[in-house]
Amino acid sequence: MSAARRCIAVALTLTAVVALPASASAKSTSNGSVAAVQKQAAKSDKAVQRLKRAARRDQTASAKRQLRIARSRAESASRLARRMANRARNAKAASNAGVGLTIAGIQYDKLLEALTALVSDGTAQREIARAIKPTVAGKTRVLRSMTGLIDEMPRSTRPLAATVVAGLGAGDATEVENLDDALTGGLPGSINAIVTQALALVSEAIETAMRLVRGIVPQLPAEVQPLIGGILGQVTGIVGTLVPSVLSTVTGLINSILGSLPFVGAGSSQGGGLFGGLLGSIFGGSSSSSDASSATGGIFAMIQNLLGSIFAAAGSGDAAPSAGFIAGIISSITELINSLLGGLLGGASGGAASAT
Repeated sequence: MSAARRCIAVALTLTAVVALPASASAKSTSNGSVAAVQKQAAKSDKAVQRLKRAARRDQTASAKRQLRIARSRAESASRLARRMANRARNAKAASNAGVGLTIAGIQYDKLLEALTALVSDGTAQREIARAIKPTVAGKTRVLRSMTGLIDEMPRSTRPLAATVVAGLGAGDATEVENLDDALTGGLPGSINAIVTQALALVSEAIETAMRLVRGIVPQLPAEVQPLIGGILGQVTGIVGTLVPSVLSTVTGLINSILGSLPFVGAGSSQGGGLFGGLLGSIFGGSSSSSDASSATGGIFAMIQNLLGSIFAAAGSGDAAPSAGFIAGIISSITELINSLLGGLLGGASGGAASAT
């Protein structure tokens, strides 16, 4: 998970908490509270850091112990958050549950990234490889729960929740690249089989997430709906056929678009609703949804032209494009990202590219 996206998700969580009445964000550690979810997630995160340290030091017994703790606590956070979602009977409770699910989803994402990065290490290698499948499944459960909860939330917080789902689910392919690198580097036969299966599962999870996000595109901030919806419409169904570098570039584009959302209050002087003025520098100062939709149509056409030949080949079963051709496409998309986000970032387009 990129640092930029993690910051987005955390910021969204904090924004949602601040927006809730004090009674809804009570700091009780009893079951069913955001604080209880946070407590379990924090313990999982601490174990993840210790797992990384043990792996670096080749401390197999310690690595196995910390892996068990990290997984157990992440599952506890998820279970508490999903229970909150299942018991939510009003908009306030639904928003509160959304905060809990965001925290749980972030922790699963951090755990999954750590596992896929460590799977090529000899320390507790088999246990780490086997832990990827249930971690992917756990993260998917959180995303499904969050998606099902969005319509129950106050209208003002739905774009936040939808952006969390999009960011956590469809905005990063780091895990795919980690697993592909591990397989390329050579693994023991038995581990290779587990990691090969894990790579397929992670790719499938991204595909599932993209389908979920396509269903909630109308809940995303209006200004980015055409861009995100267009990209997802083009890649959904062929994720498993894309080489990791191309998939990473596509998800990096989603990540960059989401990462540039300057969330503001509904009463902002910028006008235009909750996200008034967003992308104005790109769209010639337009701030309305209709203007943004019109402008993004042309931008998406550019994306379509850049990616169309790769996607056509992937969908038809033709031979994979050459490495040089793929590199050229990636370079073109990177330039597009810079161009697309340069106005938002005050000309610091290089930062946009590095954030992906």
